[in-house]
Amino acid sequence: MKSSSRFLFGFGIGLAVLVVLTIVLVIFSGRNVTTYPENTPEGVVQRFLQAVQTGDYQKAYSYTQVVENGKTLTSQDLIPYVGYRPSNPTSSWRATLGKTTTTGNTSIVEVVVDRLQSQGPFGNPVSSQSVGFILTNINGTWYITQRPPVYLFN
Repeated sequence: MKSSSRFLFGFGIGLAVLVVLTIVLVIFSGRNVTTYPENTPEGVVQRFLQAVQTGDYQKAYSYTQVVENGKTLTSQDLIPYVGYRPSNPTSSWRATLGKTTTTGNTSIVEVVVDRLQSQGPFGNPVSSQSVGFILTNINGTWYITQRPPVYLFN
C-alpha cells in the first residue's frame, strides 16, 4: 500500500507541474503583440508598461504628468513607487490592453493584468485584475495623469 501511495503522490506532483507549465505557456507564449502608435492613449500605456517591466523607470516617468496636491510629481517622487519590488522573485506579470474610452482630452485605458506566482502544487498560480489608466492630452501629447497602479505588478 505504501508504494501505491508514493506512486499516486508522485503522479499528483507530476500532474501539478504539467498544469502549471501549461498555464505558463498559454499566458506567456509568443502571441502577436500589437504595437500601438506612440502618441495614442493605448501607445502611451503600452510603452509605460514595457518600461516598468524592463526596469527603465526614467522612461516610464517620461509618460506621466501626475499632479498631486497642486504639485507635479518628479521622477524622484514616482520612481521609488514604480520601482518597488517585494522579496518575491517568482512573480511575473503580463498586461493586455482592453477598451479605451476617450472624452475630449481625457482617456481611460482599461488593462487586464495577469500575475503568475508560485503557489505550490495545489494553489492557483494565475490571478487577474483589471485596472484603468487615466490619460490627458496636454498640448497634443498624451500623458498618464493619475498615479499608475503599478503595485499590481509586484
